[in-house]
Amino acid sequence: MRWQSLLVLSFLIAAPLHAQSRSFDFLPREGQVERYFSGREAIDSNLERSTVRLLEPQEVVKKRGAIQVILMNAGSTLFNFGPENVTARTLGGTTVDIVPYEQLLKEEKNRQMWAAIGAGLAAAGNSLNASQAGYQSGYGTYNSRTYGTYGSYNTTGTMTYSGYDAGAAQAAQSIANLENQRNFDRLAQNNAAGMAALDANIRTTSMDPGQTIGGQIIFELPKEVRKSKESIDVEFTVDAGGEIHKFVTRLDRTK
Repeated sequence: MRWQSLLVLSFLIAAPLHAQSRSFDFLPREGQVERYFSGREAIDSNLERSTVRLLEPQEVVKKRGAIQVILMNAGSTLFNFGPENVTARTLGGTTVDIVPYEQLLKEEKNRQMWAAIGAGLAAAGNSLNASQAGYQSGYGTYNSRTYGTYGSYNTTGTMTYSGYDAGAAQAAQSIANLENQRNFDRLAQNNAAGMAALDANIRTTSMDPGQTIGGQIIFELPKEVRKSKESIDVEFTVDAGGEIHKFVTRLDRTK
């Protein structure tokens, strides 16, 4: 059965989000089937040549959210499917943007660029501080007694001193190098994780008959929707090779 393939993908897909301000609730239409997976609501839409399942975000939504889309080509012909085949709008007619993969990739690369600049500046600061660690300077007082023909004399005063301790400089540089390496390793790990997270997003794929695809679609609420104190109904439309699946969701403002 079609839904068995969708069931497997439903458990494999996750959509981590961060701080949010609106809940997300499906409003099933006639003929649509409501399901739950580990507490997450899902809606199935079955048409002649395709089946589409939408899963709600794991968290409530703020500016952006991520819905899971699982699609099966139940027809006899190949078609292409990607984020460009998903649209959304409020029932009042306001467009809700679907964020394309290319934009997400650009944002991730910009984040990595600024993170690299920050890491480079931090490394330069660490190395500069370490290079100065060997230099020592200060001031103090002295008190000496001098003996001569007519007796002894006390001499007091202040002095300044400076010097360079090569051992201290080398130790400081070793510590700085270790800290810099850890920072760059952490940067590399974060960059790899950021790129891996992008793989959860659906990209345009040619769907053979019987093939199933699953992944997340990122949507961005317009400012007027985010500011509204009322519940907002949003309709997601999925074009599956010419068959149109429509899903209505309600976004309620959370306290």
